[in-house]
Amino acid sequence: MSPVSNSKQRKSKFTPSLENFRTSLSYEGLSLKSKAKTQTIADLKRKYAR
Repeated sequence: MSPVSNSKQRKSKFTPSLENFRTSLSYEGLSLKSKAKTQTIADLKRKYAR
């Protein structure tokens, strides 16, 4: 197998579902920030405007 054909086979990346990711984090004593969920696009634009 050539390297070119091998790279074509690996196009898809693994992405866990959000609920599974949260569960996994909780087992490790971690959590996602809940503040990020409540912000609107306009709030984020204001926060990161330069």
